[in-house]
Amino acid sequence: MNTYDIVVVGGGPIGSYTAHRLASKGIHVAIIEEHDTIGEPLHCAGLVTRRVLDITTCEQTDLVQNKIYGAHIHSPNNTILSIGGEKIHAYVINRQRFDETIARMAQNAGADILTGHKVASARQHDQAMHLSIVHNGQTKTIQSHLIIGADGTRSRIRTLFGFPKPHELLYGIGAELTDTTLDPRFVHIFVGHAIAPGFFAWAIPINSHGTTARIGLCVSKQRTHPLRHYYENLLNHPLLQGATVQKQFGGAIPLGPLKKTTTDAVLLVGDAAAQVKPTSGGGLYPGLLCAAHCAMTAEQAVQHHRFDDHVLKSYHANWTKEIGRELSLGMRFRSIFKRITDDQFNKYLVKLNTRKILDVINTYGDIDYPSRLAFPLLKTAPSLLSLAPTLLKRGHH
Repeated sequence: MNTYDIVVVGGGPIGSYTAHRLASKGIHVAIIEEHDTIGEPLHCAGLVTRRVLDITTCEQTDLVQNKIYGAHIHSPNNTILSIGGEKIHAYVINRQRFDETIARMAQNAGADILTGHKVASARQHDQAMHLSIVHNGQTKTIQSHLIIGADGTRSRIRTLFGFPKPHELLYGIGAELTDTTLDPRFVHIFVGHAIAPGFFAWAIPINSHGTTARIGLCVSKQRTHPLRHYYENLLNHPLLQGATVQKQFGGAIPLGPLKKTTTDAVLLVGDAAAQVKPTSGGGLYPGLLCAAHCAMTAEQAVQHHRFDDHVLKSYHANWTKEIGRELSLGMRFRSIFKRITDDQFNKYLVKLNTRKILDVINTYGDIDYPSRLAFPLLKTAPSLLSLAPTLLKRGHH
């Protein structure tokens, strides 16, 4: 039977990054990935800030496909609010290559990667975790002291060990297009109940000519039509006329981070723990921040040979301290956003379109920390307060 110190379930960037940190410290780690190829299937729009590249120390030259300077936000009646434009706000990365790069870093540090392996069951027995793993119809058992569940939105580890579920799931569909004619410096965001009820749709130019793009949308459960209906609507948008769909992908995004992310001998990280920005659905940055804390706690557990929840729950405290407030404010912004009618969207986008307010947005706007914009924005445009009572009421407790 193969024996490891730690088994990381899930070979996405969060799992691989956690494994890389651990293997670098000489800890014997395996990554178990159910798909045959790391980075497939693609689920993600691949828009990140500089911080993601800095944390992972990935080389920009291999990964960055395009640089984004601003956004055009389309209201339901197609009023457009344009923000940014002066400096680079985000990078479009080749997500598959990004995933592969981090997995390779983990492997080079000494982690074993088992692709095409699926966890069937896991249980604790005689101070060790026994995982039954299925590969090509054959089942084998591997043993470890600790399991790290980095296995995404519908985490098997989360279910097996009875962790709470995320607060909400968003359902998404996306595509890669060629023959687009977009300004390569700007992403497009579309809001409104006809295009993406409960969330938004996007079009992201992925080369410096604007001739290829990733488009997509997410919707909440409370929608009137099937997901395809909204996707077809987006494809038919005048901006995307004449474009050709190269490939499609789908997925779900968990929102509302779990109140508990450890139990005896198990830690959850990334989408499995719903460590995702509720305002944008982005999981890379918060997931990587949390992965660093996860690796640190797991390393200490191995050093002291203590794997009980009493020792592991410092991980929950640490990641909550670093990013918990931002994520819970994000959930509050989200609860307001979900209540905005199309009429209000139309009004607010017009209201925000003044030099003074755009300056505030361009100064404080930060994809990773939306709360840094909220308060300067309310100060500059008090009329937005009609949106904010729920935010402020809860904020005082």
